[in-house]
Amino acid sequence: MIFVLLFIFGAGTAAAAGDFGEWKYHAGLEAPEAGFAALELSPRNLDRCEKGDLSDLRLADGRGVEVPYAVVHDSGRSVETVAGGTVLNREYPDAATSRITVDFGAPVAKNRITVRTEGGSFRRRVRIEGSDTLEAWSTLLAEGWAIAAGVEPERRFETFDIGLNTYRYLRISAAKMPEEGGPPEIEQVSFVHRQVVEPAETAVNGAVLERRVENGATVIEADLGQRNLSIRRFRLLPGRDPGRMFEKRCVVSGRNSLEHAERIRFESGEYGKERQVATPWERLGEGTVRRDVRGALSLDLAVPSRFRYLRVEIENRDAPPLEVAGVTAFAVPVHLVFEPAGQSRFRLYAGNASAPAPRYESAAALGSLDVRTLARVSPVELTERDRPPESAPEGQRLVWVVLALAVLATAWILRSTAVNVRRAG
Repeated sequence: MIFVLLFIFGAGTAAAAGDFGEWKYHAGLEAPEAGFAALELSPRNLDRCEKGDLSDLRLADGRGVEVPYAVVHDSGRSVETVAGGTVLNREYPDAATSRITVDFGAPVAKNRITVRTEGGSFRRRVRIEGSDTLEAWSTLLAEGWAIAAGVEPERRFETFDIGLNTYRYLRISAAKMPEEGGPPEIEQVSFVHRQVVEPAETAVNGAVLERRVENGATVIEADLGQRNLSIRRFRLLPGRDPGRMFEKRCVVSGRNSLEHAERIRFESGEYGKERQVATPWERLGEGTVRRDVRGALSLDLAVPSRFRYLRVEIENRDAPPLEVAGVTAFAVPVHLVFEPAGQSRFRLYAGNASAPAPRYESAAALGSLDVRTLARVSPVELTERDRPPESAPEGQRLVWVVLALAVLATAWILRSTAVNVRRAG
């Protein structure tokens, strides 16, 4: 009996696996042999998702068991290169100051410096200079303040921005506080070249649907063609350069459809037939476009968006309207990151507006991975499913047949047991 019940439970669990009948689109994919893998979601795949946060995506392995994943929007990364040098000399130019000179051996790119001085409680003035000859010195930091409230790294503030430079030699000076008896010793100096690597952007030209002037503002409405693109910024394309200075505030809004179905609700609380109504705009943010005194144009709006349709309201006030010929959006890659766990065949599902957002324990860890270092999955395209949503795959049909046989076997065992009990009585 115990064996049969366990078999029924296992069969029922297997039957539940891979139950993605409500999803409209699917695609098979093969993962490489790697600890973690990343699949770049194409604009078409993004548009297949019914939920703006892409939470209707599902990934299943070859057995139909759901696999945890994280959606990663490429937002760039910071790369740091540590530069080491040799201390040439230590000196004390006056009674309050200690100074060291560091040689890198060759020109080295660097833009940050950490100067660690002795002690755990201080506020000391720091000066940094650079040179290529040890004769003429340029000031990189005229006055910076090294502060410490303890020996722990998080309680020390001794890192300074010195601007990007390639000087071979740096000269660092540290002055004592008034209450200190002598100049502080410089214990350690480290140099870093920090570089922000911007993500690769794809330009998406919006088709202008309407231009009009209303309530003192120029309104531009455009269609980007697809939903759920990971847009970082927009750029207005001028129709004609006004040849004058201007500065205009812009309000950006978005929506995913022009109209949507809505059921009529009567005063009694009952609902009637559906009707098509205009989809409201959702405010995304604002920015400013300008032409400065040097004649330089700045027409970018750093407003993120996931919507297909765009609305830009450009305030005119008493100035002449700005002629806009179009709008270009700049989208960054979106990746689905997961752990293959030794398996190679998977299936991706999308297109279910009623799907609950998944809550995977490993989502945060997966989302923190750098997709540039992960094994790549070959691109796939989600396609509409051929079979009706209520039909089950052949593998699941077999499981249900086995489950039915197990139920019949259990009934037979129970009946036989009851007969034997009556005979024994």
